[in-house]
Amino acid sequence: MAHNDAEMKRTIAGFTLLLATIAGLVRAKASKPALLDAYDDASDQIIDALRAGSTPDAELQSIHKALARLRLALEETRN
Repeated sequence: MAHNDAEMKRTIAGFTLLLATIAGLVRAKASKPALLDAYDDASDQIIDALRAGSTPDAELQSIHKALARLRLALEETRN
């Protein structure tokens, strides 16, 4: 159970970092490539942490799909 708690804390920290990064880049009016690169790096870290843990494949796919939809929305925003 302690392993799952540690995994969850790392995942939450990853999502917090992802959202803070995106918010900061949007506020700074960063270029879209910089925003997408930062997003991709944070998303990869989140998925890698979940994959290394005991997260079931179905949940990983669901999270990956949500991250992909968010990235698509970022791509479609005007800059």
